Amino acid sequence: MASTITFEQLVSGAKSFADLALNAHAEGHTEVFLLEAGVSVERLAKAALARVHPTLLSEVKGNDDMLLHFAGATAAPPRRFHTIGASTAIARLRKMGVLPKSDDLDGLIELRNGVAHLGASSAEDYLGTFVDTVCRLLDHIGQDRAGFWGTWSDTVQVTLDTKFDLAQKAVHLRMNQARVRFDRRFGAVPEGAVESIARTIGEAGLVIIDANRANTRFRTLSRCPACDTEAAALFLRAVPATTLLYEMELTADGLLCGLCSFRLTSEEEIKIAGLPPTIQCRVEELTETIDDAPLEADDVFTRLNSGGLKWFHDSF
Repeated sequence: MASTITFEQLVSGAKSFADLALNAHAEGHTEVFLLEAGVSVERLAKAALARVHPTLLSEVKGNDDMLLHFAGATAAPPRRFHTIGASTAIARLRKMGVLPKSDDLDGLIELRNGVAHLGASSAEDYLGTFVDTVCRLLDHIGQDRAGFWGTWSDTVQVTLDTKFDLAQKAVHLRMNQARVRFDRRFGAVPEGAVESIARTIGEAGLVIIDANRANTRFRTLSRCPACDTEAAALFLRAVPATTLLYEMELTADGLLCGLCSFRLTSEEEIKIAGLPPTIQCRVEELTETIDDAPLEADDVFTRLNSGGLKWFHDSF
């Protein structure tokens, strides 16, 4: 009798849990990511063993009902299915030369099992381990990587890519995650709906959002480098040494998209994402200040020319 636990079922389950894991990682849900990633690795490790023979899923001690069932010696499956755990499955694959020894992989499984203290780690610590392990297992059992990862294929490629340094990898990873998030949120909406939403939430012009003696901060509308819609708030700053006359050169140091939630948090990340690090703005583009009181362009121009940044400092 064939086992009711099949290779195909195990691979399908591993794929479903992998999708849940990467979605949780993209949303910043560390504990959920670690749980789902661990289950995905376990399912795929068991699939690799079952591909050789289902008896490899049986424990070698205690009740032998599962061993007899997997071997096809009994017609009826046991009342309760109990197969080996993830650690044992991985240990057997290591003996077979399929997986290398890895403290990071052992740590991922321990965190999934609740053995280690969860607060000591982050999702980023184990994303690379998770992706690398799954890809090794997929290659071993002859499964297509793209078919397994689906919409997360680009995210996986960025995670595995060695040409990026840590900062570049972090930005490109978040960018790919934001694209998947955008497609899942708006993939089924009617044509033109996304543009309409972008126009609704986007705020054109140059807005003063903060001012103190260290610097003055602005916000302006920008096209998002992740989802390619004009719905992102680009954050800019001007230092006290800046001369505010007809034009001002502002430094970009942050971005947040209202549609895909893509975020950049530094000048370095702005450059990595391919956005210009500085932009030229005219004082006429100022539309309002942090107290939401609209200002006429001529009034702003007069105040800036007469007092420069001192007007901002005195006003706030």
